[in-house]
Amino acid sequence: MKLFITLSALLAVAFAIEYKHDYHTVEHKHIPIVHSESFHGHDGSFKHGYQSGNGIQVQEQGYVKNGGAKEGETNVVHGSYSYVDPHGQQVSVSYTADENGFHASGSHIPTPPPLPKALVDAYAKAGSHPESRTHHEEVPQPHYHSSKPEHYKHF
Repeated sequence: MKLFITLSALLAVAFAIEYKHDYHTVEHKHIPIVHSESFHGHDGSFKHGYQSGNGIQVQEQGYVKNGGAKEGETNVVHGSYSYVDPHGQQVSVSYTADENGFHASGSHIPTPPPLPKALVDAYAKAGSHPESRTHHEEVPQPHYHSSKPEHYKHF
């Protein structure tokens, strides 16, 4: 009886290992870098990029705009990357990052729909009308009491 239980336990473990091995193994293969470049300038400029064996491509370059100025010094970066998605489609993204923020463009990035013409016309009409109040009208000023309550005393 002990032999039967021991053999049953060993058989169950063997099937569990085989089951786990067949269905839960992820194959990792080495993907080579087929091209790589990198440059860093003393003025803060840079350029780098690489291409991998599976078709991923990355390029980026940047510089310091208005370098040395107390006001307005900013980093500017332009770049792009591309890869093949799981459905076999090429996905490409180009981007810029500067004093105006990060802006990316690509065919797969959703864009907002255009504003309805009625809304555009309403904004234009509202912007074309002068304010209803003229510059000569007096603006009401708040009124403050300057008297102190009786229970406050100066020492």
